[in-house]
Amino acid sequence: MAAVVVQVCVDHRLNHELLRAQVRQRLERLGAAAERIYILNEVGGNVGANFGHTLDLLARGREPVVLCAVLHHDDCLAEREGLREPLEVSTRRVEALLAQRKITCRVLTGAIRTEHNHLLWSDEPAPRYQPFSFGVY
Repeated sequence: MAAVVVQVCVDHRLNHELLRAQVRQRLERLGAAAERIYILNEVGGNVGANFGHTLDLLARGREPVVLCAVLHHDDCLAEREGLREPLEVSTRRVEALLAQRKITCRVLTGAIRTEHNHLLWSDEPAPRYQPFSFGVY
């Protein structure tokens, strides 16, 4: 079974099931699949010990990791308190943990709109909503 590991903030407003569904949709767009999507949380979405421990658990079960992601959200309480590391720092931490364990997979980043738990991936254009769905644009 393949797995995805996603790092988010501990914020109580983040809905893990909605995030998991959007990660699954992204996997489909990438032409990949995973039976399990692990949503990990730490204050500010920082990468904590739970990320490394989760990778170790997956390795023990011989479960390949096909994707990792670090997602920050707007209106972050931890950021207001100066507790959130920059997204680039967290991403480098994930890459280092993967390298230590000799795991090769994509590491994506994104932003969650807290109010609706809508996920915007950093490497994809923001969706444009059209008033009608026919014709040439």
